[in-house]
Amino acid sequence: MAYIERIYSPTRVKAPLRRAGERGADQWEQISWDEAIEEIASKLKEISDKYGPKAVFFDAASGQYGFLNGIYNPLGRLSGVMGATKLAVSYDYAAGHGIDRVLGTGDWAYSNEPNSVLDSSLVVIWGTNPVLCAPQNWRWMQWAHENGTRIIDIDPIKSATAHRADEWIPVTPGHDGYLALAMCNYLIEHDLINTEYLINQSTACFLVRKDTQKHLRKSDYEEVPTDPATKKPIDDFYVWDNARGDIALVGDAQDPVMEGSFTTSDGIEVDTAYLLLKNELKQYSISKASELTGVPEDRIAKLAEEFATERAVSVNITYGLDHYVNGYQNTWAIATLLALTGQCCRDGAGFTGVFTATYSPNTLAIWAGTPEFKELNSQIPNGLAAEVFGSQKLEGKDYPAKAMISYCSSLLSNQPSQKEWMEKVLPNIEFWVVLDTELNDSARYADIVLPVASWYEKEDVRVAYNNPYMTISEKAIEPLYESKPEWEIAGLIGRAMGYSASFPEGWSADDWMNLLFTDAVSEQRGFTLDRLKEEKVIRFTTTEEGKPHIRGMSAPLPTESKRSQLYCENPKPRLNWGQDLSEREPHEHIVYYQPPEEAGSDHPLAEKYPLVYIQEHSRFRVHIQWWETPLLRELDPEPLAKVNGLDAEARGVQNGDIVEVFNDRGHAVLKCLVDESIAPGVISIPKGWQRNQFIEGSYQEMTQPKIDPYPVASSFYDSRVDFRKWGE
Repeated sequence: MAYIERIYSPTRVKAPLRRAGERGADQWEQISWDEAIEEIASKLKEISDKYGPKAVFFDAASGQYGFLNGIYNPLGRLSGVMGATKLAVSYDYAAGHGIDRVLGTGDWAYSNEPNSVLDSSLVVIWGTNPVLCAPQNWRWMQWAHENGTRIIDIDPIKSATAHRADEWIPVTPGHDGYLALAMCNYLIEHDLINTEYLINQSTACFLVRKDTQKHLRKSDYEEVPTDPATKKPIDDFYVWDNARGDIALVGDAQDPVMEGSFTTSDGIEVDTAYLLLKNELKQYSISKASELTGVPEDRIAKLAEEFATERAVSVNITYGLDHYVNGYQNTWAIATLLALTGQCCRDGAGFTGVFTATYSPNTLAIWAGTPEFKELNSQIPNGLAAEVFGSQKLEGKDYPAKAMISYCSSLLSNQPSQKEWMEKVLPNIEFWVVLDTELNDSARYADIVLPVASWYEKEDVRVAYNNPYMTISEKAIEPLYESKPEWEIAGLIGRAMGYSASFPEGWSADDWMNLLFTDAVSEQRGFTLDRLKEEKVIRFTTTEEGKPHIRGMSAPLPTESKRSQLYCENPKPRLNWGQDLSEREPHEHIVYYQPPEEAGSDHPLAEKYPLVYIQEHSRFRVHIQWWETPLLRELDPEPLAKVNGLDAEARGVQNGDIVEVFNDRGHAVLKCLVDESIAPGVISIPKGWQRNQFIEGSYQEMTQPKIDPYPVASSFYDSRVDFRKWGE
């Protein structure tokens, strides 16, 4: 209902705006579309000619997921025909990267459909709050609960979900990975692992060579054919077969050995993957997990036993576990826990929380389908953009960064360590264009702001999290004021820069949308725009209507062996921009724990900054969207620093006082809310507020800028702060 107020917002950007004063001074002059496009094209050409096309950065994020107007829109084609730099998103990726080490499901395709919990006997909600943040998921859990499914919530905050769960297990933030690994070790020590699953559906028995750290394969002994479709070898894996007293290909072994070290007849020393995992896990104890997380030892042991003995366990996660430097290790550990207990690849078992499309148009390939296409430079994460703009270098080599086009994104609002962005990017950026409906933090520092049409003022093709359908987003009204859809803006800029072949002048929304259905999958399955317009929604999962899509069950796991992996043979970074991983790579084969960057309960920084800083999601915003909506500001009028009463009392702060939250990176001045749902030692400022909504500073000034070079994901929660009464 509040979206109506966004469409008719009195502060909506109604026409193209050009900066009229100092950057960030909020002084603007209205210009025509012709003036705006001419200036944008001229500046981009000038910068591209002077510094090279990579000096122009295209910034897109998750502000909208439509294929025509969202993150995947034709501005991606413009980036490619220019040979510019297209920044890669670097938040929310740690969770998928960790799970991929076990399930091979890539960055996003690790969750089952949300209705799969109807077959679960236990749902463990780990570090997320679906009651407020994903009600479309919570309703399935609620229905399952009504039918007898138990729900356990693990979270440092007693959230709305914790209140509705059968049990809340409060944890100290940042150590969830250690907790899961200690549970894994406990299960092995007490012989509670699912041996049948491990032998038949995991790589537990696969042999690992001591000399190369690679699996022993058929190709080690003979030439193997190449799959013409994938261009990869059709290889197979060896295990140790007790029946033969020798190695055997996994499909030929009669009695494969799960644990052991062996020497082959030709002198190759090997270990089973399970043995390597078991040896790594020995160092993780229930007692240490209790010390780090604050969870009693007997409750940790019982939780481990529940994973082993429940009929079907579903773990519901989103990004709470993700937002630490060790975030991928948190989810890697939980995926390993599910594999050891056989709680995956079957009804009611596995991950839920972020079910994504099993099919979506390959827009990168589609937008590249033009003779003018040069190259797509998309390996630099937006989490490194501030450093690149500040130093004009990447990994020590010159990399000019001079201009940026932002759409479906507000880097200045949503990237960690906001002051770093203001101090490094703003002095060095020569030209910044922002497409948006409102003057968010990024737009206020831009040179030109272009007004975009709202969701109801344009057509689009969409897929969405947590449902198995593609949908047609129909235009309800014509674009208001002088706003335009993103696809049209891309065409205007593209043609003005001379790329008419890639952006034909007469093309309509239908012409662009028809391109989305030119891929092989659409042709095979009969997906067309005409069909979508007629049917409105098309189911894209291959499971029958009403039956949930289960990863590893509805289709084989996409690992090379089609099994759960206990050993990651070829650990690779999610993005590769030339970072040196030579020291890390040997340690990335077996799941392990590394402490969080700052948030650890035993971190030395805790003496100076005793509070772990979390920016929980608000029910009144989606990231920063809806920050300006009057109806929601009536319900949620201002930023609040939410703290436990013990922490407030220790600082002489009372409910409603104005406080300064601070660390060495920055500060925010705002009202304090004493809230006993927040654990002692934790402070939360719900995310999404803009700088002008704080008395001083911003919640994003204090957040952690470091990203691990493997998942390449932002670590917002891996931060420590303190607070004091303002003015004292």
